[in-house]
Amino acid sequence: MAYFLVMGGLALSLCLLVGWSLWRVLRWLGRRVGASGKGRKTARAKRPAKSRAETRSMKKDETSARATTSRRSTARQATPRGPWRLTRGLAPLASTWPLALVAGLLYGGTRLAEYGMGARPHTAPAAYHRLVEALGWGAIGLIGVAVVGLVASWRCR
Repeated sequence: MAYFLVMGGLALSLCLLVGWSLWRVLRWLGRRVGASGKGRKTARAKRPAKSRAETRSMKKDETSARATTSRRSTARQATPRGPWRLTRGLAPLASTWPLALVAGLLYGGTRLAEYGMGARPHTAPAAYHRLVEALGWGAIGLIGVAVVGLVASWRCR
């Protein structure tokens, strides 16, 4: 009976892990596809047209700016650059910490149950040992993704 409870809990947690991951990936892809076509058109439509007076003043500013290019180039080198688009895309992955913690705790619990099953006179099925190993690798992968997301969100700040 204990075997069925442990295996049922493990199967439920794996289904939750796969379902949540699939849901997040599909949601992320939906945002990426929707943002690529809509964002450019709305940005152009919202930008006001420049008047002739503005363009003339910009040309005058360009001629005076050529004299100060050496000062500006040193100022540009001193200011830090903004985060890359990839970094901004990876920043939301920092929210996988709770899932990584749950997966790690589940791995620890199933590992403890595996150790307890080893002390019995009956042997545990080989599928259970493979499942515990897969859960361990999944937990390590989630922790890695969470660390990458945390570093990316820190860089975006």
